[in-house]
Amino acid sequence: MKRRNARTASWLLAGVLVAVAAGCGSDAKTSSASTAAPADSTAGSTGAGATGAGITLAVNPWTGSAVNANVAKVVLESKLNTAVTLTDIDENATWPGMDAGDIDAVLEVWPSGHAADVSTYIDEKKSVVDLGLLGPDAKIGWYIPTFMLADHPELATWEGFKDPATAKLFATAESGDDGQFLMGDPSYVSYDDQIIANLKLPLKYVVAGSEAALITAIKAAIADKTPLLMQFWQPHWLQSQVELTEVKLPDVTDACLASAAAADGKYACDYPVDHLFKAASAKLESKNPAAFGFLSKMQLTTDQQNEIAATIDGDGMTPADAAKAWVEANPDIVATWLS
Repeated sequence: MKRRNARTASWLLAGVLVAVAAGCGSDAKTSSASTAAPADSTAGSTGAGATGAGITLAVNPWTGSAVNANVAKVVLESKLNTAVTLTDIDENATWPGMDAGDIDAVLEVWPSGHAADVSTYIDEKKSVVDLGLLGPDAKIGWYIPTFMLADHPELATWEGFKDPATAKLFATAESGDDGQFLMGDPSYVSYDDQIIANLKLPLKYVVAGSEAALITAIKAAIADKTPLLMQFWQPHWLQSQVELTEVKLPDVTDACLASAAAADGKYACDYPVDHLFKAASAKLESKNPAAFGFLSKMQLTTDQQNEIAATIDGDGMTPADAAKAWVEANPDIVATWLS
């Protein structure tokens, strides 16, 4: 997270639903949505050969989201004869999309950023339903390259950044005399600018523009041994390839959780652990019971998601091809989702 994933700097819901159908891997790799399987209005039971109305899945702008959606698309089209459209959309706009029925499901919700949405759409309006856990436990945090701790062990905690001279190690042309804090995609829900302000740290919040740009910055910092402070998260395939250390932020408190829910700008804690879950429009179960049942059962472990994501961002495969290859190589796992 994603989630991510700056998972936005605003807590307001986006008001416009993006209606362009497209599949997404990393931000640098997109592929057109396919409707290869015929769709009709007849809904069958979960199982091979079932046919149902075509559905639309949200793809949020981080690779894990693309992994989930593309794997679901492959199975739905090849096993359940359900046409799937993938729509690139930010995580905030996904909720009103499900509320309206324009988006049928999203397969990776980071709950720490969406307490208000859960309350509004799931608990109160009941226009969105919880489809159960995706599988991975996840966490957003502040990270630095591990090599920096050799000379600056104080950077293991947020208090090390209180010293302007130390924070200035991270200064860039964009941050001036302050240290730079780098964020990925501008649509990610994020507390980072609030944390910086409320802890009174001499840092400037800077947005890289995408997950791909953030990954590029991390790789460059590791290769060149240059300082970098950024938001990053687990699970992420890059964590197995580079050495990063999470900076200890203040413990999560009830006051911070209340601040996040109220969107009052007073957040000053670490990010909580997120139990990633799936959500769907309440209309999906009657629209396509087979798809609803399958999506409820579909789960990926952290290792499985990272394995597929690495072939997209690391090996250059398209999300569609990576998902197809993984589904074909793991028929036993897929069978449990269809039983």
